[in-house]
Formats: sequence, structure tokens, C-alpha cells
Amino acid sequence: MFDALYIGATGMRAQQSQIDAVANNVANLNTVGFRRSVVSFEEATAAMTPTSVDPMLAAVRASLTERGAGALAHTTSSTVGGALNQTGEPLNIAIDGSGYLEVIRADGTPAYTRNGALEVNADGELAAADGTPLAGSMRLPPDMQSLQISADGQVLATVAGQSQPVQVGKLELVSFANPAALQAVGNNQFVATADSGEARTGTPGEQGLGSIKQGFLEASNVQLVEELTSMMLAQRGFELNGRVVQAADQMMAITNSLYRT
Repeated sequence: MFDALYIGATGMRAQQSQIDAVANNVANLNTVGFRRSVVSFEEATAAMTPTSVDPMLAAVRASLTERGAGALAHTTSSTVGGALNQTGEPLNIAIDGSGYLEVIRADGTPAYTRNGALEVNADGELAAADGTPLAGSMRLPPDMQSLQISADGQVLATVAGQSQPVQVGKLELVSFANPAALQAVGNNQFVATADSGEARTGTPGEQGLGSIKQGFLEASNVQLVEELTSMMLAQRGFELNGRVVQAADQMMAITNSLYRT
């Protein structure tokens, strides 16, 4: 009966993780460059100690992890890209392929994003949509008349009084051995983890990295119909696990009443 409670509780918690992920995905349906969260499930296997002889003795263990009962949920980020929509805006870029833009947060640590809706922040630097400057500290001329960003990341600005554009910097892309393991930190940004591996910087269009497309934005890769289907399945799974907990509780109540009599 106690095992049934543990199994039902872990199942409910796992399905709640799925519901939370779906809700976040749907909320970001129109977020530029958003990568949907994917929840995977696995069985919580028994972690027997070397001194254990009979698996039935696992009932004496106190923690859920040691008991190995139920299900576990792991949330990762999808690596599937969204559609590239043409905007014609010079400060809009999209990554046609794999890779991330690197930004430097206020605390000096790097973060990574697929959101190419760039802007010029208060310091005159090329920055992400929230004002976080891109890595490389590219400061644009105040008298800039036009901006060109090539497929390999060259940033060229045309200024007043000059016929030829001048290079103000170069965009580089970052890749990871396991990008699905990146940790979301808000503002459509990610940070590296031990599972994702260290960031590897390269030139767009080389080393398996995608190229830069100016005047385009990457749409969210969330598919509404798929998310709604996942939501219904998760809700159904939550209800079924709740019934397991309810049945175990009723069985315990019957056992207690028999003991009192």
C-alpha cells in the first residue's frame, strides 16, 4: 500500500511537470526564437545497497529515491528550429541552422539565445531584444545610415560622409555537444550546464554552424495542436495516478479499521 502511494505520488509529480512545460510552451507560442520544452519520463529503478539480499527488504528504506518506486520526469529543450520569417528589418537576424548568439549578462556571465530581434542599447552597442549586449562589444557609429550583416557574421555600417561601409565587428555563433541540456534562465536565454558541455565559438557557416540571415526572424517551434494533445494526455495521466493514491488510501483506512476491531 505504501508502494502504491509512492508510485502514484511520483506519477502525479511527473505528469505535473508535463503540464507545466506545455503551459510554458503555449505561452511562448509567438516568442521569437523560442525552443519548446520537452519532458521525458523514465522508471525510477531500485537502488539496492550492496548489503541487500532480498529485494523485498527495500520496504525498510525511508527515501523515495532508494525505494525506486514510480516515475521520474526530465525537462530538456527541443533542438528543432522554427520557421524563418522575413521582416526586412536590418536589425533582425535569424540563424539558418544550428548555433546560438552569445550575450553578456549584467553580472558578466555569458548566456545564449536564438532570438535575433536585435536593437541598439543605451550604450550604442548591438544588443539582444532585452538590451543585453552581444559578446564582442560591437558599438555602432552614432551617425550610422545603414547596417549590413553578412551570412558569415560580418557587421558593416555605412556612416555619413563615407561611400564605403566600415566593419564594426563580427558576429560569432556558439555550439554545444548537447544543446538539449542547456538550462533556461528567462528572457529566452540559456546557460551552459555540465550535461550540455562547454560553449564552442565559431564562424557562422563553418564547423557545422548555421549561417546568418539578415532581415529574418526565427519563429517559435511550438505547435499548438501538439501541445494541446500533450496537455490532455498529461491531465489524464494525472487523474489516473490520483486514483492510485486514492485507492491506496482507502485500503489503508480499511486495514486500520480492521486493526481497531
